Amino acid sequence: MEMQAECDMRTTPLSPFLAIHRHLVERRGLDLSRYKESYLKRRILVRVRALRLAGLDQYALYLKRHPEEIGPLQKALSIKVTGFFRNRSCFDFLRAKVVPDLLRRSAARHHRVAVWSAGCATGEEPYSLAALFAAVLDGEGPRADASSEARRAPRRPPRVLITGTDLDEAALERARRASFAAAGLLGAIPADVAHHFEERPDGMVSPAERLRRMVRFERESLLDPFPHRDLDLIVCRNVLIYFSLEHQERILARFAQALSEGGYLVLGRVERLFGPARAFFEVASARDRVYRRLSGEPPVEEAGAPPREASCA
Repeated sequence: MEMQAECDMRTTPLSPFLAIHRHLVERRGLDLSRYKESYLKRRILVRVRALRLAGLDQYALYLKRHPEEIGPLQKALSIKVTGFFRNRSCFDFLRAKVVPDLLRRSAARHHRVAVWSAGCATGEEPYSLAALFAAVLDGEGPRADASSEARRAPRRPPRVLITGTDLDEAALERARRASFAAAGLLGAIPADVAHHFEERPDGMVSPAERLRRMVRFERESLLDPFPHRDLDLIVCRNVLIYFSLEHQERILARFAQALSEGGYLVLGRVERLFGPARAFFEVASARDRVYRRLSGEPPVEEAGAPPREASCA
């Protein structure tokens, strides 16, 4: 039924609103069906007014003739729902199971842990992850079954590098400033990591220097070829839901390519792992959508290859 509807859309004239919707799906893989139509129209009209166009008809034509307009439109449509330690149960699982596992295996991986926070918005998630790693590292001591010589030997701490990426440069600039309202932060973080954040006289809070050294930010689209490889952890929560199923499948396959064996993938509660990538993961936590990378090499996608098109036959 959905395939027939899509084919009908290709052979009948579209309203300006549907034409804009379809253009975004084809060019950026953005599936706007999860947005309320009233919200979409309000946000699109922001761009119509900014360009001083007469209405949606003119904007639909402008969008086709000016591909560079997709970026500003995508930014206007962007919904930034973020916060420190958002969905606490997920962070509790990461702290109890995933972070200790990654720190243990770092000794065989050049004493480093590489993390990617995809769709990081204004930086709350990457700094929350950094606080988790710092808390677990602080709590680690020599193992009880270790020899006395091993317990005395200095242990080389792993280098944790967390890369936060987003398409919105303004959001990334806020993330790099690392200045957050105290009211929204201190009430959300676990008490035993609060000392990793410093209150300022102006009522703002900043991550401590130790956390800031772990985190960097880069502008990046999930539809562009990934520069990331051999990662230990990818966190991409509540981002895939805004892409079409074909593009979700493509992104998940790239995640599988980017993760090392034994690495972890974290998705949002309403997202799922499917397609060819599914064969390369096992479930670590079904409730929190955490998956562990298995061995094997997923097929390498050709550079610039478009997602598969549904047949109208």
